Amino acid sequence: MWATINEAFNTTVNQLQGNVYWLTLVYLFLSEFGAPIPLPGNVVLVAGGFLLGRSGEWPFLLMLLAFVALVPGAAVLFLVGRKGGQPLLARIGHRIGLPPQRRERIAHWLARRAVVGLIIVRILPTVRVGTTLLPGAMGMPTPRYMLGMGCALIAWVVFYIGIGFGIGVV
Repeated sequence: MWATINEAFNTTVNQLQGNVYWLTLVYLFLSEFGAPIPLPGNVVLVAGGFLLGRSGEWPFLLMLLAFVALVPGAAVLFLVGRKGGQPLLARIGHRIGLPPQRRERIAHWLARRAVVGLIIVRILPTVRVGTTLLPGAMGMPTPRYMLGMGCALIAWVVFYIGIGFGIGVV
C-alpha cells in the first residue's frame, strides 16, 4: 500500500513540477466537478505544497488558487444534489447503504453540526463526495452549506498543502 502511495505522490510531483500553480488549479477544478481523475485532490495538494516547500516559496498563492478552483464545483454539485438527489436516493439509497432511516439520521446530524461535520468529512480521504452531493440531496439549507463548505474547503486546502510544505522544507 505504501509503495502505491509513494508512486502516486512521486508521479504527481513530476507532473506538477513544470507549473505547480496552473496545473493544481486545473486539476482541482475538474476533479471537484466530478471528472474521473485518477489521483485524489489531497495527493495533488500535498505534492504542490511539497514542491513549494522544496523551492522555498510560501504556499499562500497556491492555497488561494486551490480554494478558488474548488468553490464552483462544490456549489454546482450541491445544487445537483438538491435538484435530483432526493428521488435518486429514494430509488437506490438502500443499495448504497442509505435506507430512509439512515438518511433521516444524516439529515438531522447535518442540521446540528453542519460546519464541523463538513470540515471533518472533507479532510478525511475518500469521503469528500459526501460534502457536496449528499448535503444537497438531504436538504441542507443553502446558507448553512455555504458557510460549512467554505470553512471545510479552507481547512482541507490548508491541511494538505501544509503537510506537503512541511515535508518539502525538511
